[in-house]
Amino acid sequence: MATASALLVETVRLRLELRQALGEVEASRGRLLRTGYRERRRLERDLHDGAQSRLVSLGMALRLAQRHLDDGSVDIDGLLDQAVAELGTAVAELRELAHGLRPSSLDDGLGPALESLALRAPVLLDWRLDGRVLPDAVATTAYYVASEAVTNSVKHADATYIGVVVGEDGDGTLRVTIRDDGRGGADPHRGSGLAGLRDRVAALGGMLHITSGPGNGTTVEAVLPCES
Repeated sequence: MATASALLVETVRLRLELRQALGEVEASRGRLLRTGYRERRRLERDLHDGAQSRLVSLGMALRLAQRHLDDGSVDIDGLLDQAVAELGTAVAELRELAHGLRPSSLDDGLGPALESLALRAPVLLDWRLDGRVLPDAVATTAYYVASEAVTNSVKHADATYIGVVVGEDGDGTLRVTIRDDGRGGADPHRGSGLAGLRDRVAALGGMLHITSGPGNGTTVEAVLPCES
């Protein structure tokens, strides 16, 4: 009876853990969907109010120039100057939108992106990258994990030093570790930054761990599958 009871207790425990895990996955998927909808609406609005309207205006200006090219009733040079300025502004706005989707520094790989992050950091930031060239989705996720963790350390932890280490484990996973010497006490359930990171990592099939004892700094560690 004792053995049977122990098996029953273990079965119930496993079922509860499975139910909790499924609930967390469902909640994570819901947050990702809502975030995706918000970002799509923001992009649609920014494109409509910015680059799209400028390009429409540019097309109308060029059409006007075409119609009056030979009759001298329109200042063609001024119209073309205005069109070139509108085109330059539209290109700049499109670049800003694209940067919000994916940092352009990742075009050259994760290493240059981390170097750029270190140069922009207002505190001492050391970084090390070990391993082969990574799939784009893995490199992008790793970068955002590092970037968000560094931002949190600077804004909330009063850190003076941050270390970022990115390297492959022997089991085909990539480990991204960010440690700071700040005040600690970070709560992953408060605010949207760390929760968003957890969702981003989970969407790739990885795991995010946060260790942050009061007065002992914070360690953010993401484990990402990186096998091609």
